[in-house]
Amino acid sequence: MDSKGSHNQLDYATYREIMGDLLQPISSEGLDLDTLKRLYESKVVYLENLRIKCFVEMNSDRGSHFTAEDQALIVKAAAEANRQLRQVVLLAITDNLAKRQVS
Repeated sequence: MDSKGSHNQLDYATYREIMGDLLQPISSEGLDLDTLKRLYESKVVYLENLRIKCFVEMNSDRGSHFTAEDQALIVKAAAEANRQLRQVVLLAITDNLAKRQVS
């Protein structure tokens, strides 16, 4: 197997390891809103890169470890992460406005 094939297999193995956590929210315990926002932004970027990789591999002539179910899970997780990111941003805005009104 070439190095690209082993890299693709490693990517899939990593995905399989964390796939159960992809839909879960990031624990906000002990985090400020800015840090939580950055974590969600990173998660969204990771999921978008994973979605593209999955799509490309599934549509290549070489075959893929990824399945249509994997693609659906990744798309669902990305949508959920974007929804949670929007909530964090709205919470930060609300918190910021509340602090300004108190001042």
